Amino acid sequence: MTRRDNFLDRAAQRIMDLDSPAYGDERERAVFMEASSFGLTTGLFIGLLGAVVASVFGLLLLPVVLLGLTVLPSVAAVWYAGRRGVNLQELAENAGSRSTTVNIVVVGAAMVLTFAAMTYTVLTGHPMLPAPSLETTPGEGLLGGMAQGALVGGMLGGLALIIGSVHDFRRTSRRHRRFRD
Repeated sequence: MTRRDNFLDRAAQRIMDLDSPAYGDERERAVFMEASSFGLTTGLFIGLLGAVVASVFGLLLLPVVLLGLTVLPSVAAVWYAGRRGVNLQELAENAGSRSTTVNIVVVGAAMVLTFAAMTYTVLTGHPMLPAPSLETTPGEGLLGGMAQGALVGGMLGGLALIIGSVHDFRRTSRRHRRFRD
């Protein structure tokens, strides 16, 4: 039985663009995929840690959003693999109990801690720890100065990233045109 690609399948194909030369040869593609998996796993763990920290400071919506964002890549990976005939749950079960157990414990513990801290806030009416406040005058005090510097640095870094990417794209396009001519 053949399946027809639906809208999500076509969107995934566009996002992945597996025929792109950006993936390189087979070895480079394998390393690229490993690096992407490592990066996403790291992001998931950082998102879980962020949810725990935010909930300890009494925030209620941010931890829920962070938990949702950490679950979404896993759900997308399971869907993507399933549409291509690979059962990730079965692979995880075959991986052995140690690697699977470590991930389950980390994710489960982070979720329990997050919801426990949120429950504390809801039941007591105050957070476990008071959130550090920024001074009302921007740039005053240690936290105010750090926040101001982080905002300006983030904007400049993002701008530099955009300019550098456009410059690199143009240089690469010129180089490819020379080879074709």
